[in-house]
Amino acid sequence: MAFQESARVKSVEKIAHNTFQVFLESPQISKSVSPGQFINILPSDEWDRVMRRPMSVSGAEGSDIGIIFKAVGSGTDAMRDWSIDEEVDLVGPLGNSWSISDKVPVLIGGGVGIAPTWFLHNELLAKGVDHYLIMGSRTANEHFIEHAPKEKLIMCTDDGSFGISGNVIAGLDTIREDLALSEAKLFVCGPAPMMEAVREVAVSEKIDCEIALETLMACGFGICQGCTMEYVSNGSSADTYRNKFGLVCMDGPVFKAEEIKTCYL
Repeated sequence: MAFQESARVKSVEKIAHNTFQVFLESPQISKSVSPGQFINILPSDEWDRVMRRPMSVSGAEGSDIGIIFKAVGSGTDAMRDWSIDEEVDLVGPLGNSWSISDKVPVLIGGGVGIAPTWFLHNELLAKGVDHYLIMGSRTANEHFIEHAPKEKLIMCTDDGSFGISGNVIAGLDTIREDLALSEAKLFVCGPAPMMEAVREVAVSEKIDCEIALETLMACGFGICQGCTMEYVSNGSSADTYRNKFGLVCMDGPVFKAEEIKTCYL
């Protein structure tokens, strides 16, 4: 069940290069949100655009929820400049959530796609569930987590300036000596090229994998049809529009890797 709630800004903190973490007092959403779900945000009272800003929730504790984002446009710039105690209009929680199995969780995040994986990471820690967290970025200054392989925290950088040199696939390869990926379940969110690379590995090697897709959204609950994605066809002549296409906001954002045609939306 989703709520429209007036949330209070508790804190705004810069945690990495152009990357911000905000905590909002939002008791209705906090008590019902699960890792993988998102909220739709009205950045300010003066916001005159059609679309709100969808943001994955990065955590929930007590009456508070967290979000992590980069300031890359007028909406996120307004969010970066929120004042403490400012009231913010939210709709959520929206979408579905990740499902834990008896396999070893391997969480893979890239850029601000770390938000839902960070939420899941902390929930697994609280439950004492052994797991891996792999995070990728272009450069060292985009990371806000320590590279600690012995603690199963694996940071990767494209330029080799921090942690593992290479993308998250290189990070994934480092755990193969300790874990057969047939015994793992991957949980993935990040930029489309990163997610697509992981999807291809997961499908080709038949690794259990769920991907939280990211795309532009308007309404956030299936009315506008603006966040269409395509399923892998089953070759049936009975395919209908709803069998062939899904909506990231309503059918996702979490999908099984083998059921989606591509992460490029």
